[in-house]
Amino acid sequence: MREDLFVWDKGWDTLFDNQRWGRYPPVELVRVVSRNFSTNTDKSAIRILEIGCGPGANIWYLAREGFFAVGLDGSKVALEQARQYLEAESLSAELLEGDAMSLPFADGVFDAVIDIECIYANTLKDAGVIINEAHRVLKSGGFLFSITFTGDTSGYGTAVPDEPNTFTDYKNGPLHQGYGVVRLTAESEINIIYGVFDVIEYDSITRTDGNRKQQISEWLITGRKA
Repeated sequence: MREDLFVWDKGWDTLFDNQRWGRYPPVELVRVVSRNFSTNTDKSAIRILEIGCGPGANIWYLAREGFFAVGLDGSKVALEQARQYLEAESLSAELLEGDAMSLPFADGVFDAVIDIECIYANTLKDAGVIINEAHRVLKSGGFLFSITFTGDTSGYGTAVPDEPNTFTDYKNGPLHQGYGVVRLTAESEINIIYGVFDVIEYDSITRTDGNRKQQISEWLITGRKA
């Protein structure tokens, strides 16, 4: 892992130690999984990889539903929390410490790759590498489902830009400080950033937080491999 890029080696571990995280997956992920795999009778044959799995809320859901779930993260702290969460309910999944820019898997082995607010914490160049890696490990017909922040998320105007839509200081928004890069995606960038995929579809959701003090806006992006 490259320390200059993956500052979560320190900042994210501290965050995972101190932050209380949600224990359930976002409804948008549940909806996508249901739409794509509800008719499969043998879910254990469906291989789903989550990059940046964190403390395991999404992996817990996938394992509980019976999928062959694999979670990858760079934080030992987060992975240990995920293991404890799974073990508490006698669920099993493969959890790996690793770098999403260099996935330790062969080509074409997953039916789906999910990114729930992981890719956004990378520069535009590195995000492209991660997306290409996700495409590589997907089977033909497989898809990437990515939830990532839009430019309408609070704090955009007060951040210090490092490159277009990318920030190294994000003081007045809902995203945490102290773990490196924050990249917000403009609509005009979606087909470029995810352009390795043959079919790209996207929607968006917006909500407020803190008694309407902050706005959180996210893209729901699906890229499908031919």
